[in-house]
Amino acid sequence: MRYCGIDVSAKPSQQRLVTLHERRGSDGTELVATFYAPGTAADVAQTVLGFGGEAVVAIDAPSGPRLNLLAAGMPLRATLALPDGRHEQLRVAEALLYARGLPLYAVPAGAQGSARWDAWLGQGFALYGALDALELFRPDASRGHHLEASVGDGALRLGRVCETYPDAAFSVLLGHRPLPKRTPWGLQQRIAALKLRAVVDDDGGLWQRTTEELDATAAAYTAFALATGRGRWVGDPREGVIVLPTAELAERYEPLPAPARSRLSASPRPPSST
Repeated sequence: MRYCGIDVSAKPSQQRLVTLHERRGSDGTELVATFYAPGTAADVAQTVLGFGGEAVVAIDAPSGPRLNLLAAGMPLRATLALPDGRHEQLRVAEALLYARGLPLYAVPAGAQGSARWDAWLGQGFALYGALDALELFRPDASRGHHLEASVGDGALRLGRVCETYPDAAFSVLLGHRPLPKRTPWGLQQRIAALKLRAVVDDDGGLWQRTTEELDATAAAYTAFALATGRGRWVGDPREGVIVLPTAELAERYEPLPAPARSRLSASPRPPSST
């Protein structure tokens, strides 16, 4: 089985693919990471489809536009107990993650963003379209109108491609929100979260990888969680759901408190001249 994670870029030639596969190691099963050179959405899709029916994919981009299910007066607002005027511009999945302290980009209902934003969305939609043969994971609505649940065993019968969000994925793996990924400690936290899940990089280690590659690795781990029943989805299936690599979500994910810093001694003030 190949667990594939894709980090989407607004630049057409910079889509990032990372795959994980299982290997028996001295301490148990490892998830061995393979990092691919960046390429176009078509290049990435062709590589993934080349794995045949053994591929499971998580993509770091929205799977579809907002359907305005949380617009003023919509019944889901009462279900989620949303105050008037709050989260009207969010998809249901985004509102559910916001409530847990996991903010993310709001997906527009149409072409409403900047040129770069629209380009990023377009690349994501192109990837979903190119991987349509694997089918988008969509929870079974016949089980009742749920807005989140464990993916459970046999999730792949409902689709082998899912949407994820790496910052939220790292938060649920760590149990708290990490510092920004471009800070040394934020980078170290993300690498630690992957290594604790037995993700290994045989070509020098994860410290050599870019932040985009680490995001793609978190997405690949989410694909593993979907395939093995260890994930959780949030959102309205009509609009698209987000999958995260945990069976249960905490009520809130907060940043760790800032480290203690001692106060400096106050220097004596110079005498005032009168």
